[in-house]
Amino acid sequence: MSSPFSQRSNYPRPHNGGSAAAGTNPYAVRRTTTPLKFGLTLVLLVSLVLLALAGITRYTVGEPLLPDWLAKAVHHRQPSLPPGMTYDFSIIDPATNHPLATLPEVGNVELRLAVTNDSALPMTMRFRTGQQCEFIVRQALYVVDGLFAVPIEKWRSSYFHVVSQKPTTLVLQPGQTKVYTALFTLNALNADQMAPGEYRVVAVVDAYSTGRWETSIPMEKPL
Repeated sequence: MSSPFSQRSNYPRPHNGGSAAAGTNPYAVRRTTTPLKFGLTLVLLVSLVLLALAGITRYTVGEPLLPDWLAKAVHHRQPSLPPGMTYDFSIIDPATNHPLATLPEVGNVELRLAVTNDSALPMTMRFRTGQQCEFIVRQALYVVDGLFAVPIEKWRSSYFHVVSQKPTTLVLQPGQTKVYTALFTLNALNADQMAPGEYRVVAVVDAYSTGRWETSIPMEKPL
């Protein structure tokens, strides 16, 4: 009596007398493509890459990832401070208490963000951690002949700091101001990392009510 299984491998023999590799799967779906489908797919991929690069460029130069018109179209709320709250962001030479126009080769730079309740009612902001404000220095690296920009982070105020993970609350009475400061030091140790070029000094407030809101000031570091 013959068996459909071979005595050596226990695998079924092909019914058509050929090899198993030469068999045809009756359930296989033959996929075809056309030049039109390929072209549309290529255009879609290129468009997605350009949109991603445009979003990164906007982020690098301190603008929201989505333009206002696009955010409204997709019903996306742009991060912002609560209505009635104003701010003042400045970059100061702590030795003279005067604003800086450029980043120095070496020296101290004071970053200062003041938020004020200009409304007639008390204002409360709740934060996820003990860090209510953070300062970041990014270098703007331009690519594709200056068409796009990529952010290169150089420093942030939370480096080497222990941040409490307990939620915190900021309550501002009408007319009251809260000032956040940080000291950024340029010295011989990090001078090589801070090459001449265009930078963005960023202040970030990340509260439940605002989302990740940030403002920035462009700064140049001359040759």
